[in-house]
Amino acid sequence: MANTCLKKLSFDVLTADDGHEAVEIFKEHADKIVGVLLDLTMPHKDGIQVFREIRKLKPDIKVILTSGYNEQDATQQFVGKGLAGFIQKPYVSKDLIEKIKAVMGKR
Repeated sequence: MANTCLKKLSFDVLTADDGHEAVEIFKEHADKIVGVLLDLTMPHKDGIQVFREIRKLKPDIKVILTSGYNEQDATQQFVGKGLAGFIQKPYVSKDLIEKIKAVMGKR
């Protein structure tokens, strides 16, 4: 669903099955990536680890965190680190599109 929403907004989308793959894909395509939708809970590397690694590679990358945990609990580890936004799961496509537009400046 997130993939479809992003494509509706004319973004090219790269997806990863786990945190390790996410970092590898980011390394390979960092110059073209303008934003990341990142799940807090992933196999092999969690969202916190992935966030730290991709921010080292591209400190200004916009990252929207998603989680089934409430926003306060999920974003606690990201306070002051430049997280661009949060969307709680489950979400509907309309809410995701609004969040992406707000963070990425798309109308």
